[in-house]
Amino acid sequence: MAVGTSGRAPHGRPGPSEPGLVERRVFVKASPRLVWATLHDPANAAALFPQLQLDPPTPDWPAAAATRRARTRFGLMRDTAHVESLEARPQQTFRLRMSGAGFSGELRWWLEPVAGGTRVVHAATFEPHDRWAGFLVRLGRESLANRVEHHLRILKERAEAIDRRPQPPA
Repeated sequence: MAVGTSGRAPHGRPGPSEPGLVERRVFVKASPRLVWATLHDPANAAALFPQLQLDPPTPDWPAAAATRRARTRFGLMRDTAHVESLEARPQQTFRLRMSGAGFSGELRWWLEPVAGGTRVVHAATFEPHDRWAGFLVRLGRESLANRVEHHLRILKERAEAIDRRPQPPA
């Protein structure tokens, strides 16, 4: 996984020079359609996002403006959160905002078809609202970069495992 170095990334994405932004990329040997489905499969939610215990999805999830509740664990900070889908373009991009009493943050994914697979770019921000929340997050010794890399690693493993499954004869 690599981090970009320019101030602005292609397609208008903010570059890593934006304060508080962590961006990682990975190549997944699966179609954007399969990666999208893996990202939104409720069975994968606990593995993809161990720091978020999401309530069951509503029928409109992941459509933009759909919301969910979650219980969060960032380091030693525990909080309840409101999770809102900000942008959902199937097989292209997904963005959500998480906000709780002690923090706010965003998670964004871009899916780009490349060389028989998908380049997945994942960017995230996380901002504690006060010094106490920041202290509790730091005590957990898990950085935002580690969480982003975990999201991508699990997404890659799950999507590629599904892609390798034998297909029934047509």
